[in-house]
Amino acid sequence: MADRDTELMLRVAAGDEAAFEPLVRSVLPRLLGFFRRLGADAAIAEDCAQEVLLKVYRARAGYTARARFTTYLFHIARNHWIDVYRHRKVGPRTVSADAFGDDEDGRGPELEGPSVPPEGTMGRDELLRALERAVASLGEEHREVFVLARVENLRYQEIGEILGIPVGTVKSRMHAAWRQIRARLEAEGIEPP
Repeated sequence: MADRDTELMLRVAAGDEAAFEPLVRSVLPRLLGFFRRLGADAAIAEDCAQEVLLKVYRARAGYTARARFTTYLFHIARNHWIDVYRHRKVGPRTVSADAFGDDEDGRGPELEGPSVPPEGTMGRDELLRALERAVASLGEEHREVFVLARVENLRYQEIGEILGIPVGTVKSRMHAAWRQIRARLEAEGIEPP
């Protein structure tokens, strides 16, 4: 059985325009978070999310559920980010700690945080800032895979479809991203998981 978002999009594709509003409410916080975690400020993230939703709506008649709707959505979002990054020269400067906090719907990302060194105590905010710096230091390819896997909780197969790369490449990029994040955290004196 299809997930709720896929079912809503299938209804939209069949001409049920009223189904688009609950679909937008469901996916908008994830889209905003996706763009913020890639380095967009709040205004650019909002613009990007609206553009992606507009593209989805315009292409509604041709939608078929070959995969989960989120796979389709993040494929469009990623391509849109590439356009924004290249054409407007809006690149990731830093990733704010807010991007790793709770989304508008109150769900926080499912990240495995590093452990706190036994000799000191580290607050959640400090830990998030350290993780923010580590993720921001990743190259674009590694950051995309990390955000889609660890923050958006997509399966490697879905990430491969979104990015147009083999699953093995997704795995190797994820491994390299974790290695770089761990090294960055260790350099800051934080014991990685």
